[in-house]
Amino acid sequence: MASYSGISFGGLSSGIDTEGIITRLIQLEQIPISRLQQRQTQIQNQQAVYTQFRSKLQALSSAAGSLNSSTAFNPVTANSTKTEVATMTATSDAIAGTYNLAVSKLAQSQKVASTAQADSVSALNKSGQFVINGKAIQVDQTDSLRSIAQKVNGANAGVTASIIDGGTGSTYITFSTNSTGAKNTLQMADLSGDSILSDLGVLGGASNVRESITNGATSRSFSKSNETIGKMLGAEGVGPASFSINGTTVNIDLSTDNLQTIANSINSSVSGVNATVRSVTENGNTTYKLDIAGTSGTPTFSDESGNALAALGFIQRDSANQLVAAQDAEYSLDGVNLTSSSNTITSAIPNVTLTLLKANQSTPETSTLSLTKDDSAVKSKITAFKDAYNDAIDFIRTYSQFDKDTYASGPLFGDPVAAQLEQQVSSMLFSNVPGLTGNYTNLTSIGFNLDEQGKLTLDDGVLSNAVANGSADLANLFKTSGIGSNSSIQYVSSGSKTAANGSGSYEVNITALATKGSYVAESAQTTASTQAEYLTFTGSMIGATPYTLTINAGSNLTDTVNRINNDSKLKDLFVASIDGSGKLLVESKRYGTSGNFTLTSNLAAGADNTGIGTSSQGTVVTGSDIQGTINGEPATGNGQYLVGNSGNAKTEALQILFTGNTTGVVGSVSLRKGVGSQATDLMSTFLDSVNGILTASDNTLKAQYDDLATQITDLNSRIAVKEESLRAKFTRMEEAISKIQSQGSRLSALSTSNSS
Repeated sequence: MASYSGISFGGLSSGIDTEGIITRLIQLEQIPISRLQQRQTQIQNQQAVYTQFRSKLQALSSAAGSLNSSTAFNPVTANSTKTEVATMTATSDAIAGTYNLAVSKLAQSQKVASTAQADSVSALNKSGQFVINGKAIQVDQTDSLRSIAQKVNGANAGVTASIIDGGTGSTYITFSTNSTGAKNTLQMADLSGDSILSDLGVLGGASNVRESITNGATSRSFSKSNETIGKMLGAEGVGPASFSINGTTVNIDLSTDNLQTIANSINSSVSGVNATVRSVTENGNTTYKLDIAGTSGTPTFSDESGNALAALGFIQRDSANQLVAAQDAEYSLDGVNLTSSSNTITSAIPNVTLTLLKANQSTPETSTLSLTKDDSAVKSKITAFKDAYNDAIDFIRTYSQFDKDTYASGPLFGDPVAAQLEQQVSSMLFSNVPGLTGNYTNLTSIGFNLDEQGKLTLDDGVLSNAVANGSADLANLFKTSGIGSNSSIQYVSSGSKTAANGSGSYEVNITALATKGSYVAESAQTTASTQAEYLTFTGSMIGATPYTLTINAGSNLTDTVNRINNDSKLKDLFVASIDGSGKLLVESKRYGTSGNFTLTSNLAAGADNTGIGTSSQGTVVTGSDIQGTINGEPATGNGQYLVGNSGNAKTEALQILFTGNTTGVVGSVSLRKGVGSQATDLMSTFLDSVNGILTASDNTLKAQYDDLATQITDLNSRIAVKEESLRAKFTRMEEAISKIQSQGSRLSALSTSNSS
């Protein structure tokens, strides 16, 4: 047998099909490999079934989890009899009720237009700056209506600029606010260079106070109180400007002055007027406004040069061509007249979002709004739990079948994981919830039962009665609930590893109470301040960005206390007062280390200021977290909250709130886990991605598959060696036969020669 370029020729000498013999022998050797590969395929099929099984259990866990909540048993349906007039949605905390709605006006945004222009693309040959909603827009000689609109839209000023092109001589630029409501009127002013807005016919002649306050006017909102006006506007080349208040001229410089220095200039120049900087916090965003109020009525305002009052938003020239006026929604609920800057209203009815869609000022549009308990939603969640369980059981049944004739079995036949799940869940479902009292202590009490196939059934009549009459008891049947032994101990939350104690209790031992952080000024203020002072709050209470509060010149200590306690942001975080020694005391409203803060001033402590000082040299009290144990197991404090440590045998993740003022054993807490909570916890033992039962089974199957792959590799290696050995042996045999044949031929030839 010879081999050329991997091609084998067998039996050339012997006439035996040596290649066929080798192939057959190797095929026999490969039979164990086929068996191993079949086992691998079985494992892959089993892994695929486990993947589907996991999804069934995840669905069951999700359905159970949706029942482990008080809100699941108090859903509210919101309905409007005329959805073309108004629609509404409600959270589970909404209170049932009926309201008569009448809508007179819808909130709308302001929209103004220019006069007719030649076209939208030709250069206007104008240069300068104008301000729109606190943003300076730079206009160059080459700018057209279209490029100005693009600049305005790129400024993110809450304004949309659009072009209406009606042909040559009939082109307009329009400006509309992105927010509705009367307070969201456009703030527009020519600032420097050519009077762009005036020349385009956007602004008219007369000026009026843009936003009134008691006896005065306020500016538009600015991001900082101590940043220059020019920088906050984004304006270029601005400088000195002047305006008059009650006929008295005030000189400022927009390139160097900020809100506070402008307030100082007004207070020092104009008698009978008080200018103050005010912070405003809305939706977590803090801005600053300059208020100017007269002591006996609203002052008169007039720009003299630089258009400073208009740029700051105190005054606004009339719109020459107003298309739509800014307007608040006007409506009534049960005869109570209300207004809103938005047509989407969240404050009128607690936990309800009301959306106004249609109005009529002369004959208000009406609709009846109703909030009713949605029993069907509760039943739907409970039914979904039943269906998810039955779906899992059906899956187990489908893949656990056994054919007694062929002995073929499903991947889950005899599977201990499936058997364990079914046994544990069915046992849990029909056992009383430990420690639970009331009308409903197990699932049978609300209409559940098992059929002959081990699947859940549900009596709709019994369930409907339970849902209608026992929301509190029904909720406790499914959710986790905790009870403190006295009013100072409140159950907050727990985790899957927290052990329920049923009718028992976990002792709460407090070793240290939570305290609040506070700061007492270095010195007492005895005279009114002579200059503005900036108090800066930093620390965990405030967040990453320091918060600066301006104390106006002329303030006494009572003014400062009121300033802090009424500030839109600080009032929710701190309480300011005057201590027994006459010093300013600022105390955190939050217990623990998360309530700590630092308070400093830009002025050294003195009798003519708050006495805070520049480096916190007053009396600092650091807030501390509560300390103690639950059930004798270690717990970590966070303010007045105590949480069982990870790894605790019974109380891991158990969180309580202690509001008492004593230490030692202060009481106990009882924890009950309802069916929904128990099912969720049980599913986590199967589904946990690290230590779950299914994860362990998956890992075992993978290890088996990998071991089979190793065996197959080893067998292939041995077969390759054997095949090489066989080929070598047959080659030697053919060579030997070939030699014998050659010798025979020579002998035959010699014999023939001798005979001749």
